[in-house]
Amino acid sequence: MHCGHFQSRRFTSTRWDETNCQVQCVRCNIFSQGEQFKFGQKLDIIYGEGTALGLEQKAKKTEKLTRVDIQEMINYYKNERTET
Repeated sequence: MHCGHFQSRRFTSTRWDETNCQVQCVRCNIFSQGEQFKFGQKLDIIYGEGTALGLEQKAKKTEKLTRVDIQEMINYYKNERTET
């Protein structure tokens, strides 16, 4: 399994958005270039109509993360991993 991104990782505003990052099989993520249309449909089913459009709009906004922001994410996910 891979961490598939609905909006490309090159968009920093959605790169670490948990809604944008979902489990995908290798075939869909790599060999089918992420199946973006199907991915978006599934996001709307799971999280509600308009989720895919919202992520698409969010991806177009510039977001510069600071070292503190990144360190907070690292700490958050380290804690998540140890609690499960």
